[in-house]
Amino acid sequence: TALARHQSLDRAAMIATRVLLLVLLALVSGASAFAPARAGMYTAGARSSAVSMKFSSVKTGVTVKVIAGDDKGKVGKVLSVDRSDTKKKTKTNFGPFVVVEGMNMITKHIKPRARGETGKRIQKEARIHISNVVAVVSDAAPIAASE
Repeated sequence: TALARHQSLDRAAMIATRVLLLVLLALVSGASAFAPARAGMYTAGARSSAVSMKFSSVKTGVTVKVIAGDDKGKVGKVLSVDRSDTKKKTKTNFGPFVVVEGMNMITKHIKPRARGETGKRIQKEARIHISNVVAVVSDAAPIAASE
């Protein structure tokens, strides 16, 4: 029993030593859970503003060209810009979005709500990530996103 108690004390000391080393390593590297975020570190707000700054030329009413996805190469007008950085349902970071006229069309099925009403299928534009579009001056020359 004395040997088992000694081994458990050795195990506890070894775990405490490892934790102490990890804390010291974190302090030496400048990272701490208690310290405020340093300037230049990517936080949720910093990432959002960085992406928004990069794609600031894409605004409502601007003509854009889709550079990725099913509608690649098509040109359309921006109907709306959603600069929020999260998906509405899952609350995960996903990035800013745009809705482009005639692009990324989805079929929305509407249930009948009142008695005697029939269901409908509506074709509407879905959001496209802002990195998948680029603003164009004319049909020939797209604008490079400023970095």
